[in-house]
Amino acid sequence: MERKTIGSFIAVLRKAQGMTQRQLAEKLNVSDKTVSRWERDEGCPDLSLIPVLAEIFSVSCDELLRGERLPGERTERDREKDAQRSEKQRKYLLTAAMSRFRNRSYIAVLLSLLGLTTAAAANFGFGRGRLGFFLGLPFLLAAALCQMIFRNNAQLWAGEAEGTEPGGVRFQLLYITELSLGFDLCVLAALLPLLSLEYTNAALLAGSWLTAGGAAAAGTVALTGIVCWFINGKLRERPEYAVEEKAEEKYRKNHRLKGLLGLALAVVFAFTAFAHSSLTQIWGPGTIMEGIEFDDLNSFARFMEKEEGMALEDYDYNAKFYDEQGNEISSREANRRYLTDGNGKVVLEYVQNNNTVCSVQASFQGDKLLNLRVFTYDELERARATVRQRNGIFAAVYCLEAAAVIGLYYKKRAK
Repeated sequence: MERKTIGSFIAVLRKAQGMTQRQLAEKLNVSDKTVSRWERDEGCPDLSLIPVLAEIFSVSCDELLRGERLPGERTERDREKDAQRSEKQRKYLLTAAMSRFRNRSYIAVLLSLLGLTTAAAANFGFGRGRLGFFLGLPFLLAAALCQMIFRNNAQLWAGEAEGTEPGGVRFQLLYITELSLGFDLCVLAALLPLLSLEYTNAALLAGSWLTAGGAAAAGTVALTGIVCWFINGKLRERPEYAVEEKAEEKYRKNHRLKGLLGLALAVVFAFTAFAHSSLTQIWGPGTIMEGIEFDDLNSFARFMEKEEGMALEDYDYNAKFYDEQGNEISSREANRRYLTDGNGKVVLEYVQNNNTVCSVQASFQGDKLLNLRVFTYDELERARATVRQRNGIFAAVYCLEAAAVIGLYYKKRAK
């Protein structure tokens, strides 16, 4: 008498429905080699898959475990219990498969972070900013490629995972993929300022990179959000992304809310950016500095000719100086400066030995001196620090505005 086994019974049921091993494997989110091993009795399905197999082949769990059909009529209650078990197992498989996809997406995000870390190490550690960009770029490309591979593999089970409602699963896969790829694009935008360096042995300062890279990343977030908003709205109209009417109505409400709040955030950002730009132009470093005021030209000349700002051990006494024609001149001639009035007439000739001075501001009415100020590097650095503090405040304002809009969305969205 032929021995009845689960594997042989699965093979008979599969062939009776005209199904290949690959098609059955895709429904169960396993490999076709696994199905082949079952049918050769080299292994058995996991207990969690028994109700799912019973549902697929329209048999009971007992029949599947026995490896044969049982005689007699099954009651309606038995069928309801089997259906409930099958639905429970299907939801479990869906949750497990979605969890695996999320975990794999974290790998793509981690690759992007490694690219950013590698670029930062090359810039700050070795002073090679442009090299850092090209070292970080392969990590970003690998992150994008991995994410697309993970999504394509997940699409194999997405169509069957929710039974009659596969659109919701497909949209979750799309949403997670958009977040992962969007993060990858933001990191790429943050690395772009490294390409602005003119020399290979140059590096961006932390403040400059944070300002330029942060602005580029923020712009990328805004652009990516707008593109995804339009794409997602169009995709929901396609049959493969269709869901039940109640879920579709909730999505449409939230989609419109996102568009309105995104527009409101853009308007708020525009006003904040206008205020930021205006303050920077009105109260930039040049307007913040008070400078040292001089009432007469003689005191100004004495101040400029005083040797300050350079330690004696740092001065190169063997340095040579040349004029515009290439003729060698003395250091005194090289440091000679001229102050002209409103008519372009030279009113003062002096030698600038004071290396603390960064700029001179003079105003005349004809040949009459109205104002004469000198600005030092120390004062310039203090003014720049004030501007950086102001920029930091505005950066915090941008973040608070974005956080407020996001919080408003989660408060008003349809649940």
